[in-house]
Amino acid sequence: MHWFVADETNKDSSQGEFFIYGGLVFTEEQIPLVHAAVDAIRLEHGYQPGDDFKFHTRARPSQVSIDSARLAKQELVEELKTIGVRMIVYVVLHDIATNRTEAERMNYALNTVSWAYHRLLDMERADGVMAIDRDDDQHNHLANLFQHGIAVGGQQVSIRDRIRFFGQTSNNASHLSSAVDVALGAFRYCANAAGGVGSDEVARAIFSPLSELLWGVGTDPKQVGGHGFIARPIEVRAPAYEVRYTQLRTALAAYSRANVENDPTVDQPE
Repeated sequence: MHWFVADETNKDSSQGEFFIYGGLVFTEEQIPLVHAAVDAIRLEHGYQPGDDFKFHTRARPSQVSIDSARLAKQELVEELKTIGVRMIVYVVLHDIATNRTEAERMNYALNTVSWAYHRLLDMERADGVMAIDRDDDQHNHLANLFQHGIAVGGQQVSIRDRIRFFGQTSNNASHLSSAVDVALGAFRYCANAAGGVGSDEVARAIFSPLSELLWGVGTDPKQVGGHGFIARPIEVRAPAYEVRYTQLRTALAAYSRANVENDPTVDQPE
């Protein structure tokens, strides 16, 4: 049984130019290893029970120094890499998504990452659970995903043959949520740095191990575009917007040496 725990970041354009949704895929065997790693890192760096362990500096407890918080996040990403956890991330430019309601934007993000997760499960002949960070507006859409599936290639495709359960979780309800927040926050920093907000040097240091988490196929280079890294829309018609996607892909490819271009062989939700 696999578990996919997902959340959002860069919720509005004041936080970054791309809306980002994604999370981590854990196998059943990896869950106790991640739990133990987070437990040990929290203890080592002075996090107390009830303290948030998140990527954002503002969430740092007062007794944990900035350097300790930075090292804790770095150590966690390295542990996730060693354990073999996979990451799936979806991005869309805020300027393109402005004609969508918040609910529509979230629904499409959920459809896209659910479909990617379903493909991962299908490739590995595995069953899975999917849990998103608590969002009271998404109950009905999670039920719709389970009952009706996703429109792909002009057909409604069921995904409950692999994803057996859709649910919600919340911060501090498990160490898996901390792992997701740190990994997704690290990706957010790198995406924002690609657009000129943040240090390119720091982003390169962060993304080198983080990129190994991105689910991909093949090697030399690993194909993550269309798999663990999904940029939408597939076709960006406005040149000014296409430049920003190109900047993001160029930076992430440089940080990771992976192929982040869309995989044309993969069907995507409509």
